[in-house]
Amino acid sequence: MSVRKVLLTGFEPFHDQDVNESSEVVREIMSTGMEGVSISHRILTVDMQGSMAPSELLSGGEFDAVLLLGLSRKSTNIRLERFARNNLSMIFPDNSGRKLEDETIEDDAPEILETTVSIHNFDEEFDSDEDVEWSEDAGSFVCNEVYFRTLARNLEIPILFIHLPKEDNVDLKRQTSVVLRALGLMVNKPKLRVVGAVLRDTQNRIFSCMRPDGDAWSGWWEFPGGKVDDGESMHTALCREIEEELGILVTPKSKICVISHSYEDRDVELHIFDCGIVDADGISLNEHDDSKWLAREELLDVKWLPADLPTVQAWYHNGIPEPNQGL
Repeated sequence: MSVRKVLLTGFEPFHDQDVNESSEVVREIMSTGMEGVSISHRILTVDMQGSMAPSELLSGGEFDAVLLLGLSRKSTNIRLERFARNNLSMIFPDNSGRKLEDETIEDDAPEILETTVSIHNFDEEFDSDEDVEWSEDAGSFVCNEVYFRTLARNLEIPILFIHLPKEDNVDLKRQTSVVLRALGLMVNKPKLRVVGAVLRDTQNRIFSCMRPDGDAWSGWWEFPGGKVDDGESMHTALCREIEEELGILVTPKSKICVISHSYEDRDVELHIFDCGIVDADGISLNEHDDSKWLAREELLDVKWLPADLPTVQAWYHNGIPEPNQGL
């Protein structure tokens, strides 16, 4: 496997700060390295020159991903910035003395640019991390400026900006760990083990769910279920996911099938379990936008996720497996 090349940046201290946690995290990562990844790093100046440096380095086209780090002095969490905006409004001068108000960063450029990482993968990775969150406002200082300039230069590779809090709120070891996990997601295609449930009603119809608005696969249909966490059994994961998504308790029985599918941003191994007949009145949709009970002849009436579709097509033609008719 070829070595992946990453550009990692942080900022020097600015305004009244003696330490910028972003540069401290960069130095910590450079001291240990990351297996299988060649990391080039820059500590950027907090001014226009610093904001332009990553996009200038990208002109050589030698990087597989770019991760930009900055400090958010008032944040209590680690913030994954989803958007950069074509606007600068400074409440205090940058380190060159520049102080702009409501200025455009780049003429003839969009008002907003979005990160090019897989939102879906980051949602899955950090779903259980209470101190990591998506942010839709990267501010209007040099952090937003460098993010916008970098995204404007190259949309073909994963690019993300992460705002780090002061060490008093989240210690540097934890911040470094999160940044390393983010880097891993950006350069390696995740391989996920996922579980899904076949829930039946008394007419042997099966339950299907529509992924919610804002999801990477919004409007597509799937079996209820989700990712198996590290150290978790598939039965435990499925029970947990169904309770979280539908508010009901189930008992996984026989495994009906195993599905392997390669998406553009991830490889999935999906294990489908028969969970028997459930009470439809007890179901509440906590994470999906819609649901349907589908008889055999109705299975193809909805748009199934690509991983699920071949199996559902086989059931449409050959019949839904009988209870306990599994592997």
